[in-house]
Amino acid sequence: MESRRWLPYRKLQTRNLGLALATARVVAWIGMLLIAAGIAYGITTAVSHAAPVTLALGMVINLVGMGLMALLASGALAALIGVEEAARARGERD
Repeated sequence: MESRRWLPYRKLQTRNLGLALATARVVAWIGMLLIAAGIAYGITTAVSHAAPVTLALGMVINLVGMGLMALLASGALAALIGVEEAARARGERD
């Protein structure tokens, strides 16, 4: 299995914003892991009844919300990189 397959925004290339692209990829992974952790925590607390329902639900909503915010931030960075790349390609073409 090739390692680039698991990269978020793998088709996005940049010459000038390489650090921003790497940051967007890392933040996207963090967001996906936070969402997965929220779902896993919700399932385990529902099965084991380890925590009160309101506390568990608050934690799940918090983890999933933070994950969605991280994905939103990484998407904004990727959009910025896409705009920069389109402008650079248009400048080279003209």
